Amino acid sequence: MSLRIFPEKRQIPNDPPKTFILFPYELHEKLRGTFEEKEEESMRLIEGHLKKYNRAYIASSHGKDSIVMVHMIWRVARKLGVTMPEIWLNHTLNVYKEEKAYWSLFNKWLGVEDKFRIFYPPKHNGVRETVWTIAARYGLPNFRSTAKDGKSWKDTNIPKCCKILKKQSIKEFMRNVPKEERYNLAFVGTRAQESQIRSLGVLQRCRSYLQKTRAAYPIQVCTPLSFWKGLDIMEYFNRYDIPKNPVYEIHKVERMGCASCPAHIGWEERLARDPTAEGFGMLTQNLLILQKTDKIRLKASITNLDRYVREADIDETHRTRVLELLKSLDNRNFITDFF
Repeated sequence: MSLRIFPEKRQIPNDPPKTFILFPYELHEKLRGTFEEKEEESMRLIEGHLKKYNRAYIASSHGKDSIVMVHMIWRVARKLGVTMPEIWLNHTLNVYKEEKAYWSLFNKWLGVEDKFRIFYPPKHNGVRETVWTIAARYGLPNFRSTAKDGKSWKDTNIPKCCKILKKQSIKEFMRNVPKEERYNLAFVGTRAQESQIRSLGVLQRCRSYLQKTRAAYPIQVCTPLSFWKGLDIMEYFNRYDIPKNPVYEIHKVERMGCASCPAHIGWEERLARDPTAEGFGMLTQNLLILQKTDKIRLKASITNLDRYVREADIDETHRTRVLELLKSLDNRNFITDFF
């Protein structure tokens, strides 16, 4: 049965389209599809790309979505009898210790240790960059503060740490690859359901497009999981008995990324909810930086944490820990201070 709900041949204008390539109702229809439909279609999409492109790599954080994509590409590569693409991971040096152990565990489980390439941050003045060295120069990252300064669209909504820790090393590596050996395809595990921006990207570019900006050179990008929901991802893990990354459970996080990242909405609650000393230490460090550099943003973060301790279903020990941190930041008094 065909999974297409739009014409087999669509007329695409020569000039870049100014509206959607995929219509919103088509995206919603795809998102409502069954797991079997999504898996079959994604496998066909991967197969078509591996047949056409001979120098592919897989961008992976080794989070849930990335792992599903890597596993599907591994299955297709075995079916076609072609070489498994390299798996690239940006190690920002801002990860939980359990993540690094999982990288090795999964790679060994799948037998792809020889395909795994780690990219480390560049050096600045002879010292390896970290989120903290970048924060010292540019302030704590924030997606919502960079689009108001009249900058080029290429510079908006991307924090300095993302550019430096995640993109710079790969871009530099690709620039130095001889022209005849250049990579011509990147598999990326983003899903439309994750955010409005990613939904818009799928509507405007669908699941395979030529990336001309923010890359060392133009390269085809394929996003096989665009139509998958979170439940589909977990269904895939269960069906293929894939080992799960323990970080999600240990640190109570929903998505993988830089462990201390304060750029996303709700970062204060995410780190406050982390039951480990590691997570709470990152929360404290971020707030101390804001205390020195951005009083307005600090006030907003304190408001968010106030709401968290009032409304969240947490035990008194945890609530007291957060309140003590807030007290150290704004000199608030507890009723017990007067007894």
